[in-house]
Amino acid sequence: MLEAEPDLEVIGEASGIADAIALARCLQPDVMITDAFENGSGIRAIGVMRRECAGLRVVMLTGDSGQESERAAMMAGAHAYIVNDSPIEVLLRAIRAENVADQLAMPVPASPNGRSAKPPPATGGITPCEREVLIRVALGYSSKRIAADLGRSVKTIEKHRFKMMHKLGLRNAAAVTRYAMDTGLLTAGSEARDYPAASPPPGN
Repeated sequence: MLEAEPDLEVIGEASGIADAIALARCLQPDVMITDAFENGSGIRAIGVMRRECAGLRVVMLTGDSGQESERAAMMAGAHAYIVNDSPIEVLLRAIRAENVADQLAMPVPASPNGRSAKPPPATGGITPCEREVLIRVALGYSSKRIAADLGRSVKTIEKHRFKMMHKLGLRNAAAVTRYAMDTGLLTAGSEARDYPAASPPPGN
């Protein structure tokens, strides 16, 4: 079901906690979905996973609906705790959310007329990785160049680019550049100072 989502890419699958930690170290995913497991090994491994993969968001998908397990997982650093029989939309929302724990835990405030009001959107709404992609797109870098800079696959960069542009309502690279300039993410001389251009190909 996750593979069917155009903005998501499943880059690895592990059969146990040790393999999951090794994959996190190697693949550096944005989100990891794991079980709490009966002995709590999944919860105890959250801290290790996040140390191995900077910025990793851990989503617990488990059959254990106990409040103690949920509390332990959140205290260990999980960003969401979802029971297996929850609708798929709940899992997708947790995967896509920038601050999963806050968005799932906070009650929706009531408006003055008594109806539920949507919480205010996060400023920008893009992840740190999407921000890095945005800056490089604004500089005119190709997806291949961005992938090399960030140590990700071209397919992953394309997905980050798609999500970033969708969130910000940008239709093309020119719009991305204007947005980066208007928000101060890109200023004159940015390329030379922060993102040196690739070396030109050797002459004949």
